[in-house]
Amino acid sequence: MAQIMTDIRTASPEQDQYGLLAAHGFDEAFFGLWVERDDLDELAGSLRLDARSRRDVRLIEEAATMTDWSVPFDEKDSLWIGPHSPGWSVVISTSGPETGGWWLSSGNRGMLVVSWHRDVDGLSDLDYYRDGNLVAELPALPSGELLPGQLFEPYAQGLPPGGDPNMGQERLAHAFLTIVGRMTGRFIDEDWLRTPGRAYGFPLDDTNGQSSGPARSASCALGPWTSA
Repeated sequence: MAQIMTDIRTASPEQDQYGLLAAHGFDEAFFGLWVERDDLDELAGSLRLDARSRRDVRLIEEAATMTDWSVPFDEKDSLWIGPHSPGWSVVISTSGPETGGWWLSSGNRGMLVVSWHRDVDGLSDLDYYRDGNLVAELPALPSGELLPGQLFEPYAQGLPPGGDPNMGQERLAHAFLTIVGRMTGRFIDEDWLRTPGRAYGFPLDDTNGQSSGPARSASCALGPWTSA
């Protein structure tokens, strides 16, 4: 069954959140955007996705295409959207909109972004938007140290604050995804990966008239990814 929490501020996932994504091919690159919208048609419209490119598919199936690293990164051209938890939807790809998709949080909606590109800039900051504004950032320190700040602090309980030179930023990526799960009411698990959703080709232009082809999130990445 889907892992839905009742005490979201202290619950812990059954599986390592980064490890599960890595096991399905997202070890090299990942872009995840969680937004307080439950209408997928509305979300697709806000992202200016071409309805003609829509394919109904589960994330676990689309991940195999997204993470085929025989295809150059700048030629990857698909993203997946689907339901996440009550009131929340998720956008998954190996890259993201040029502007980070901030406009999706308009209308006093919350939005969280987690992303990494191992060989380019490592793990990016965990960004939290509301009503079109960036209201909090959790820095992706190269040391792996967790410094949640006032807004994220209630959702960081029980997560190791110190860095781990043997795990690099992989443990911090797990911490970021755990915080996202606590804030949205659901962790990543195998059922989540099998959620029915939709895959689309990248739009030619985002809502601000800029290219939304494969690109990095607007988040500021701090330092290279390190691992044992």
